[in-house]
Amino acid sequence: MAEIRVENVIKRYPGTVALDDVTLTINDNEFMVLLGPSGCGKTTLLRMIAGFETPDAGVISIGGRDMTDVPPGKRNIAMVFQSYALFPHLRVFDNIAFGLRMHRVRAEEVKRRVADAAELMQIARFLDRYPSQLSGGQRQRVAVARALVMEPAVILMDEPLSNLDALLRLQMRAELKRLLQEVRTTTVYVTHDQVEALSMGDRTAVMRDGRILQVDTPMLVYDRPGDVFVAQFIGTPPMNVLTGRMGQRDVELEGHRLPIAAQDGYQPGEMVSIGVRAESIVVTHEKSDDAMPAEVGVVEPLGSHLLLTLTLGSQIVKVATRTDFQVKPRDRVWLRPEAGSLRLLGRADAA
Repeated sequence: MAEIRVENVIKRYPGTVALDDVTLTINDNEFMVLLGPSGCGKTTLLRMIAGFETPDAGVISIGGRDMTDVPPGKRNIAMVFQSYALFPHLRVFDNIAFGLRMHRVRAEEVKRRVADAAELMQIARFLDRYPSQLSGGQRQRVAVARALVMEPAVILMDEPLSNLDALLRLQMRAELKRLLQEVRTTTVYVTHDQVEALSMGDRTAVMRDGRILQVDTPMLVYDRPGDVFVAQFIGTPPMNVLTGRMGQRDVELEGHRLPIAAQDGYQPGEMVSIGVRAESIVVTHEKSDDAMPAEVGVVEPLGSHLLLTLTLGSQIVKVATRTDFQVKPRDRVWLRPEAGSLRLLGRADAA
């Protein structure tokens, strides 16, 4: 078992609090993604789990054992770095085998494990090459193979794909997901790339300013964000966040009343932040009683769809629609959010 428990962890550096009372449970064999902007604390949390940093307060346990003060070499973890961290003077075989040799594993076992990992990562034909003779994607495969060959209880990955070009990153995302499903190892993956977070993990923990704001499955984080920050950090384009006035079971938006599920804690008359995804708004040229008038500002053809930027009263809205929708700037169109697509994100004065 390799369940990871982070309980009330605090980490301070001079002039800043990197982790502010963070609590998180990562289940055995789970792929957990830590997502957030630069400086939010996600890499610090990863380094705490690895043992490279010691918390000022709180407890970190792996497999039910308190690891808070246990050195990295005794935690049965492996780490894949953003920079690959390969030894340039060693061939690929020796780079992969390095950790095994440090643990004095028998030569026959080293050879077997390296061969298995290289086959799994599809780099067996590169074992006699040096890192300088490999592409960025091939070097990253070597780094992952070096981690897997140790048969760790936990694999930690710190933005491992960020140095790759867009096409290679797309390919490696799919390969890493397939690979980690096969090896069934508890994985913690740090990224600021929302596409990686949505496509790869079993669950995503969204972080900001040293705190975890929301932990959920990727699609729930996307569809039901817990606050304005999560709503606008996840998705391309970000979720539209509009200001309206709460009613009994509806919300008034720019003079139009839209049905919304009532939620405890909100009172009629309060100003609230409302979220709606660009793809959840129907746009037409025909006026209807349940639609709101808007003026087109910008039309962006994006291949699979059109992205429209519109003015709705005093607010700006982005709408994704089909590519054959005939529209140009300054046209008047009519908007209707799909049933059940509106999300209450908090009081407007707290957004």
